[in-house]
Order: sequence, then C-alpha cells, then structure tokens
Amino acid sequence: MKKILITGASGLVGSRFVELYGNKYQLITPEYPDFDLTNIESIKKILTDYNPEVVINLAAFTDVGKAEEQRDNKNDSCYQINVEGTKNLISFFDPKTIHLIHISTDYVFSGSVEDPGPYAEDKLPETDSAKLSWYGFTKAEGERVIKNTLGNDMTILRINFPVRAKYDLKLDYLRKPLSLFNQGKLYPLFYDQQVSITYIDEMCQVLDKIIEGKMYGTFHATTPNTASPYDLIAYLLNKTGRDSSKLQKASIIEFVKNNPSIRYPIKGGLNPVKTEELLGMKFLPWEKVIDELILHGLGF
Repeated sequence: MKKILITGASGLVGSRFVELYGNKYQLITPEYPDFDLTNIESIKKILTDYNPEVVINLAAFTDVGKAEEQRDNKNDSCYQINVEGTKNLISFFDPKTIHLIHISTDYVFSGSVEDPGPYAEDKLPETDSAKLSWYGFTKAEGERVIKNTLGNDMTILRINFPVRAKYDLKLDYLRKPLSLFNQGKLYPLFYDQQVSITYIDEMCQVLDKIIEGKMYGTFHATTPNTASPYDLIAYLLNKTGRDSSKLQKASIIEFVKNNPSIRYPIKGGLNPVKTEELLGMKFLPWEKVIDELILHGLGF
C-alpha cells in the first residue's frame, strides 16, 4: 500500500478522501499540534518518522473574511500558514522521492470583469495583491513558492467551493445557505456573480488518478459550467421541495462598488478541460452535482 501523508486530514475535503480511499492507501493523518505547518520541528519529525511516498497538502488558512482583516500582515496566521508553512513543508523532502500534491484555489485569480474566468490550468496566478483577496494572494504566493523550489517535480490541484452531502464540523457553499434559509435568516444572494463548484467525491477521484499515475503539473477539479450563487441555491431549493420564490437577490457589482476595499471575485471559476483530457474523465455539471448530493441526503 502506498504511504500517503495528508495535512488537514480531518477537514471538509481530507476527511472525505480518508473515507473513500482509507482501505486503498496507507494514510498518515497527523493532527494539530502534533503536525503544524508553522512548526518546522513538527514537520521534520512526521516526515522522518513515517517517510511518506506522497504528501497531499490540504492544510490552509481558508477563512476569507478573517484573512482580509490580516491584509498585508505577513506575521499573522493566514500568511504564516499558507506561505511560510508551505515553505516549511517542502524544505524537508526530496521531490524525487516524495510526490507533493498541493491543493490550491481559483482565488489565486482576480475574477475581475477585465480578466474573467473560468481560468485554464496553465493560467498563472495573479501577482498583484491589490487585485486579490488576502486569502487568494497568500494561496498564489504558496503556488509560487512551490514552483520556484520544486520546479516541475510537483502537482498543484486547484478547487473552488468544495461541497459534499454531509459533514458535521463545517457547513459548505451549499449547506450553509440552505441552513440559513431553513432558519429564515438567508442573506440576499448575488445573481451576477460567476462561480463554479467542486464536488469533493470527484476531487478525491482526481487525487487517486494523480497518485496512481504519479502525474505532475497543474490540474483543476471543478464543474465544467458556472452559475451564480442565486441560481445554485434556487435550484437546490426547488429540487428539495422548498419555495425558491422567497430568495432575495443582490448585485455583486453594486456591492463591490459600494465596498471598494472588498475584493470578491466577480467572474471567477475554473476550466477543467485539460484535466479531463489528461485523466480521461468528465466532471459533472453543477446541476448534476446538486442532484447527486440530494441523492446522498443533502437537504433532508
């Protein structure tokens, strides 16, 4: 059995990979504080003790709102985990013997009207922090750290808004608004924002194919089509027998205009065409993803 170290293994995505592939691979799933990307000695100890063949780096600071409160502060947790932590991780292993699979995001791109998505796998991350959220900039910097250090001997897998049917510890991009709707507390949803979503089960399948084939480069795990947040939730409500006419709309363009310090992607999303070709698979469109999640209990 191939020995795989997963950082952030108890999170929304990592825990699902453990569920689906725990019997296929020998999974090493250290938790904080025993494994801490900001603690070099803890990284060294785990890598030395277990000598993994693959490292899947899922650990990251992902709270976009809290990250924005830390903007331009490289000593705070978002930059320290997403950039310095990535440096720490890759400083202790030889990429010829350990295959790094680093998980990134479409937030490394601006999502602006001038430079819209969906973005292809070979699109370079934005370098101007003023065009990105602070979270997105730190993830872009993390990608550059890896590329500059390991060259082509690594894999980057970008995802966006990962979703699954059930997970008790955290609400995702579909389950959070659904929960708020059920409580009568749902905020207005953007009707003019463009996003795609990642079906976590498909992402795990991508990881499996990358590991089995020892494939290097940049890959995207995402729906091949985009939608607005309003369209996604309206579809989910209708499919689960709820009244979508109660949904309120808002304009992201107006929101950003009135809040110029906020850098929400307007025209975001990822394009997975090259990934589909390389891996010989087809990602489900977002409508089918929601249908599949409903079959597994979403909304009930």
